[in-house]
Amino acid sequence: MMRATECLDEGSSIEDKIKTARHMYDSSSEKLKREPHIHQLIEKLEGCLEKSRKAMLKLGIIETCKHCDEEEGGSCCGAGMENKFDTFLLLINLLLGVSLPKGHRRPDSCYWLSDKGCVLRVRLILCVDYLCPRILSALSQDELVRLQNISGDELLTGFKLYDALKRFMRNTAGC
Repeated sequence: MMRATECLDEGSSIEDKIKTARHMYDSSSEKLKREPHIHQLIEKLEGCLEKSRKAMLKLGIIETCKHCDEEEGGSCCGAGMENKFDTFLLLINLLLGVSLPKGHRRPDSCYWLSDKGCVLRVRLILCVDYLCPRILSALSQDELVRLQNISGDELLTGFKLYDALKRFMRNTAGC
């Protein structure tokens, strides 16, 4: 059983947060997936994530970000961003089939950034919502509004799942 203090990971290293998230996943994933409300939110989030990915591909955002990182040496995914993530956000990624890395792939950038982009499916609001000036200037007002609506659905559904997981873990694990 998890102690209440293990649910708080302020100041913990990213490796410790990953370890805690994996422990939570190993001990509770089957129960979580059988919980009807959580199962429904996972399915809805899967759809939202797919819709977001398709919109970003269609609008050229993924290619623009890739080009900036690989060809211009820049990236919004700065070193240390991973420290803003907590165990519950990592748990959500595990529930969605993400394999969390065992080490920092690129020390000059975010722990989650690989040569194929972000390894996470569910990210922080900043990671989802931020658009650099180059991307903003390339989008029409209609495209921007459509993308923000799609991203908003992803973020809202992710928040609801995050909240449901925390409540479930508090009720079942004493957190």
